[in-house]
Amino acid sequence: MSAMYELRTGLSPELERERETIRHHALDYGLDFFEVIFEVVDFQQMNEVAAYMGFPTRYPHWRWGMEYERLKKSYSYGLHRIYEMVINNDPSYAYLLDSNELIDQKIVMAHVYGHSDFFKTNLWFAHTNRKMMDEMANHATRVQRHVERIGLEEVEDFVDVCLSLDNLIDRHAPYIRRRSPVEDQSGIDPEIERRRPEVPRLPITREYMDRFINPPDYLKSEAARRREAAESQKHRFPAEAERDVLLFLLEHAPLDTWQQDLLSIIREEAYYFVPQGMTKVMNEGWACLAAGSLIFTAQGVLRLEDLVRQKFAGRVSDGQTFRYVYDWATFDDRETVWIRTQRGLEVEGSLTHRVMMADGSWRRLDEVQIGDQLLLTAGANQWAQECVPVDWQPQRRITLSDVATEVGVDIETVIRSPRGVHGRNSEQLAPSVAEYDAELAVKTPTQNKRRAIRVPTAIDEKVGAFLGYLVGDGHINEVKRAIGLTTGNEGQADRFAGLVEELFGITPHKKWDQGCYEVLFQSNDVEDFLKYLGLETERAGWVKEVPEVILRSPKEVVAAFLRAYFDCNGYAGRQGVLLSNSSDSLGQVVQLLLLNFGILSRRLLKDGSWHLHVTGTSAATFLAAVGFGLDHKQRALRSYVENHHCFKSEEWHDTIVAIEHRRADVYDISVEDTHRYAAQGFINHNSFWHSTIMTQSGVMTDAEVVDYADHHSGTVAMSPHRINPYKIGLELFRDIEERWNKGQFGKAWEECDDLRARREWDLQLDLGRQKIFEVRSVYNDIGFIDTFFTEDFCNRHQLFTYKYNERTGYYEIDSRDFQMIKQKLLFSLTNFGQPVIVVQDANYSNRGELYLKHQHEGVDLKLDEARDTLTNLHRIWRRPVHVETVVEGTPRLLSFDGQEHSFRKLR
Repeated sequence: MSAMYELRTGLSPELERERETIRHHALDYGLDFFEVIFEVVDFQQMNEVAAYMGFPTRYPHWRWGMEYERLKKSYSYGLHRIYEMVINNDPSYAYLLDSNELIDQKIVMAHVYGHSDFFKTNLWFAHTNRKMMDEMANHATRVQRHVERIGLEEVEDFVDVCLSLDNLIDRHAPYIRRRSPVEDQSGIDPEIERRRPEVPRLPITREYMDRFINPPDYLKSEAARRREAAESQKHRFPAEAERDVLLFLLEHAPLDTWQQDLLSIIREEAYYFVPQGMTKVMNEGWACLAAGSLIFTAQGVLRLEDLVRQKFAGRVSDGQTFRYVYDWATFDDRETVWIRTQRGLEVEGSLTHRVMMADGSWRRLDEVQIGDQLLLTAGANQWAQECVPVDWQPQRRITLSDVATEVGVDIETVIRSPRGVHGRNSEQLAPSVAEYDAELAVKTPTQNKRRAIRVPTAIDEKVGAFLGYLVGDGHINEVKRAIGLTTGNEGQADRFAGLVEELFGITPHKKWDQGCYEVLFQSNDVEDFLKYLGLETERAGWVKEVPEVILRSPKEVVAAFLRAYFDCNGYAGRQGVLLSNSSDSLGQVVQLLLLNFGILSRRLLKDGSWHLHVTGTSAATFLAAVGFGLDHKQRALRSYVENHHCFKSEEWHDTIVAIEHRRADVYDISVEDTHRYAAQGFINHNSFWHSTIMTQSGVMTDAEVVDYADHHSGTVAMSPHRINPYKIGLELFRDIEERWNKGQFGKAWEECDDLRARREWDLQLDLGRQKIFEVRSVYNDIGFIDTFFTEDFCNRHQLFTYKYNERTGYYEIDSRDFQMIKQKLLFSLTNFGQPVIVVQDANYSNRGELYLKHQHEGVDLKLDEARDTLTNLHRIWRRPVHVETVVEGTPRLLSFDGQEHSFRKLR
């Protein structure tokens, strides 16, 4: 990736006025920040900065180039959007997106001044390089010199190895001294030489008891054991376990000078980013839905996890119109609340995920109760505007004509040329004929007789109808290589047969068998085409779901799919429209698609099947928007609608009838302006100083108050199982400020057990602002949580621990005990949740092999990642490497000798 072109610096006069106003308010509040240089950039420039992790002067590497290309393309396709970025430097650099609204720019600038104050004054940032922008440029120059001298491929290859090991550092090394002040070149502490392995003697009250209390034989053997241990320690290398693995490799690995320089660059940059991870709760900032949740977007109905993974920055429905997504979040294995409503709609999300109630208020999922009513919505009848294109062609088999053309002879020469017989053209024919024979051997007879089929260029209404029939009464049998439809209606059979011929150029066979029409055809190409569309097959059939291409299709295609599907499994009569199927997930998706048409339905399990029922006004909407393809069903539905002169008005809200606690991976997106989005049939909702400055300093105009509330509310939604840095940091700072203002600290407060007195406690000390400035200067996340995460705070936010119940097969609440909750919270923050690895022995078995030890804290290593790490460590150490760990409660040793990985049990 080429160096980033010059950024467009400077602010417009309007933004400059707002920046100066916000800066003065920040100073008035007592913030002490580096000078901040704001740079307004467009999407392309923001992508370049983001690709370099905020440093456009960083050394060139293919990873940054790949990241830039990914961001550039995903923006071009509407899949991502970045609003702002700020880096720790003196002066601090902050990048503003030029398409932000004015209220967004104000929020960002207030937020940036809070960040810069934290960078400058927090103890844990004190050791960071305050001129890192310049240092990154120096690193780039050094790397470029190595590239010119050694070669690009070799340098990049070694940088790849170093980057894969950049977490093997001692994150506390800048703040404590682990090594002795004086060490000899072997790394052995000279103090060991002077230590004598003395055996402590137990005190005695009578001299004659000494030989009984301190037996001479024991003292002698223990002294010998201690001498042996001391001698072993004396020759151990390193003398003490080394936690900074990269530093140990720098000092002792057989590296060339240029490799040492590159490794030192990676290590320095790794240490630079450490404090930001150590203070994320205090310095940063999300609510989430479970994977599989369907979101209505301008590109069709997409799954939430796909939006997050792709950093989709297109438009999603907020229940009224489409709005852009500008941020994403994902949290693995969270405790969730699952609810089902009376109509059969379901939603699952983290405990603090908020949904809109029937009265327009917001409520967390862990606060809703059976009987509560939720507002219903979908995509407000908005769909994808373009048909999904088809970029697929059937696999073409090599023919004898192809062989003849390739060699430059006629087809008769190829046919007359016996296999293995030498002739004038045999040398040229042999490779191509061998390829033809090899392919012929592995193909089935049916595959070898394939005829070319027509392939649709897009998923249009005809393809939609064809797929609707397959989902309904169709079948795909991979064993018999047959695709077909079984129906009792001849018109429907003819319609399906006509679609097959029109779409693929194949004439299927129709027959009457045991009271049903069966339409069958065989085509490996069509089967491959259906798999390309995402249809999953089993040995004897098809896993029936609404195909993803239908979810991403325009309204007319979705209607054609539903019409064909209802022709197969739907009924119309005096009770309206009824649909019966055996798949819960299929029924859920159909219900949501109907909801987007403005069609309310009720879905329930009856006699082992799921029944979906559409009545009243919704049946009339169904008649107009979807309808049936079969005349007798369409007439029956029209008769139902016309025989009712008026229908009772339908309320677009639904009652909760079931609630369960579960576990799932959860995802969230942030949506501009309204900070809400339509998912699963409901409306879902997506830092201290920017909040304080924006709300208390007159920065906002009256017209911007509501916009600010919407924009800010999406940022601070909290998930209690994985720390939301914005939310928990914000709430703890607010809690500290309130407690120190009221004097709710100290011995008297701690010893007060009168609940009423504690509620009314207010000494009016007004020390809150002073205290939070002290906290922001001294603490990191672990100390912050350990000191100020109180039992009152825990209870107020309804936190708890959980465990897996083997009997029920569910994760259940384990404890609401405050100490247990706090302990688990602190554990999740320790070492960023990553394993602690130390160098135990650099001359293992006296063979110069590197022996590492995983300090197991109850969480096993990911073995695939451990093997990759050992491989890259071997690249640097150039001798076998080992790591001692615990796997499923058993000590194990993972090893790599440069050729093979081994895995053995330790005694």
